[in-house]
Amino acid sequence: MHILATDYDGTLNRGGVSQADRDAIDRFRKAGNLFGIVTGRASDMYASLVRDHVPFDFVIVMNGAMSIDTDGNTVFEETCDPSCIRGITELIGNEEFSSYLSCVNHKTRYTFHAAHPDGSDKYDPLSKIDEIPIFTQLNTWVKTDELASKATAAINANFGEYVNALQNGTCIDIPPCGIDKGVGVARYADQMGVPHENVWCAGDNMNDMAMITRFHGCAVSNAREEVKAAAEATYDGINTIIDHILTVSESAE
Repeated sequence: MHILATDYDGTLNRGGVSQADRDAIDRFRKAGNLFGIVTGRASDMYASLVRDHVPFDFVIVMNGAMSIDTDGNTVFEETCDPSCIRGITELIGNEEFSSYLSCVNHKTRYTFHAAHPDGSDKYDPLSKIDEIPIFTQLNTWVKTDELASKATAAINANFGEYVNALQNGTCIDIPPCGIDKGVGVARYADQMGVPHENVWCAGDNMNDMAMITRFHGCAVSNAREEVKAAAEATYDGINTIIDHILTVSESAE
């Protein structure tokens, strides 16, 4: 048995999920393998996949912090102490980054901005932070790739004991310390009894690097150059990755 864990936006979903990829996923699963999505998105990813009729065996959301099964049940969830939320809000709300912080507490989302401490139509008042007992992931967005890289480094330098900031284009995903997509995939593989040498991962952006480098890493053709350099190989799409895995599997039998 093999596992293929793929990022969604920019990897499987490139202007939509192609019929070639859907057909390949069906072949992969019918051959006795497991296919799933590993994304920076929140738990509503599950409903999106069901609505769009994308076949899957598992969904790992918020960069490895939460896993959801095919029935929509939470299998595992990592949470974090909220002590850092106010500090990160002030850091990314400064003049350089001028952004806001989105906080997912289980399935409830709050949005804070240091420039709007009393809240507004778009933001929650900072006093709400004191009501949050734990959170699963934080997110923020900045204007440029360069600013995202700088903000990611600043968050990790100042709050690395709480969180693990991951650059995802101009978005910054912030799961709890020690959590990334590679950790989430490893936990799922261990639960299913699949050896790590039978795990394949596909992605296109920097927050995919942890799983790309931990397992058989596959980059898609539109991936960032850093991801392509870290991957074992670059493929046109998920269907060609699946063709390769099935060929390898048949050769090993």
